[in-house]
This record gives sequence, C-alpha cells and structure tokens, in this order.
Amino acid sequence: MSTNIFLTEGGVAGHMSHLYDNGDLTFAEIRDVFQKASNGELKGTEKTDGQNLFVSYSIKDGKAKAARNKTNITSGGLSAAELADKFAGRGNLEKSFTEAFTAFEQGVESLPKSIQKRLFGADADIYYNAEVMDPRSPNVVCYDKKSLVIHQVGHAAYNKETGEKLDIDLKDNVKLLKGVIKKIQK
Repeated sequence: MSTNIFLTEGGVAGHMSHLYDNGDLTFAEIRDVFQKASNGELKGTEKTDGQNLFVSYSIKDGKAKAARNKTNITSGGLSAAELADKFAGRGNLEKSFTEAFTAFEQGVESLPKSIQKRLFGADADIYYNAEVMDPRSPNVVCYDKKSLVIHQVGHAAYNKETGEKLDIDLKDNVKLLKGVIKKIQK
C-alpha cells in the first residue's frame, strides 16, 4: 500500500522551490542555469530562511495588514495589534514580527496614496510574500541583522470572500515595490 505525504510550508504563499524542487524544468533549462552559473552570468537572489509573513496595506483603514493564512486574508488581514496578539507570549518571535511589521507600515505610510493604491489596491487587495529575519529569533539560518525581505515570488491578489488567488500579473508591482523600498530604506 502506498501512502502519499504532503509537506506544506511557507504559510499562505506555500513552499518556494529550490532548483531541484522544480519538476517542470527541462534538462535544457537546467543545463542553461549551470552554464550561466559557471560563466558568472547567473543573476538571482538568496533563498532566505526566516519567518514567513504576507504583507499589504489598506488605504481604507490607513494601516498595514498581515496574513499568515487564507483566514487572515478573508478577514481583511491582521493589523499590527492583531499580529502582536497572534504571537503574544512567544518572546523574540513576537518582537521580530511586530517590529518588522511596524517598520513596513511606517515605510508604506510615507508613500503617496497613488503609489499605495497601485501596490496594494484600495483595501489590502494585494499581498506580498516576505520573510522576517532577526538574530533574536533564528530559524535554520542565523542572520546578524534585522531584515524584512520581499521575496521574488509568491505575491498575489486575493478574492477576500473565498481566499482564492486572482489571476493577476504582479511583476510590475514587485519591481515598483523594490524600487520604493530602496528609496525609503534607512
């Protein structure tokens, strides 16, 4: 008898695949990756290992919103206080999440409303897949500084009633968000 075991990780964003996880890659595509890597032509980012958090912003409420699961999304996202309550009593993990989330909120609040709306929709309609890394709350990899990293993948617009992803291309949004973060980063 065969038993299938599924590992689901990465919160609402799901698992972010390593190269070896992607069963859809052809041999030619894998060879191309190795050739570019050996020629110093490969561009990419480090796959970080912290605590996953989906982040957005509600212009309607004037607050950042967080999500760890579809229920959080369908309920309109967690405010900073609700996020702190969710992780209350968990020591440095609570501090890591709330401090990173507060910094995100302050950064987004400094943006013009037109940019906020383009990035997040009017009411936290678009969430970005992020990782909270803090030396006080290590995961598998220990980092030496506090960071909130927006991933390259896993971002989505959601139907707030069902929690299902909408088929919307967010590549331009991600580029804009990265540019904005560079400008407001301290």
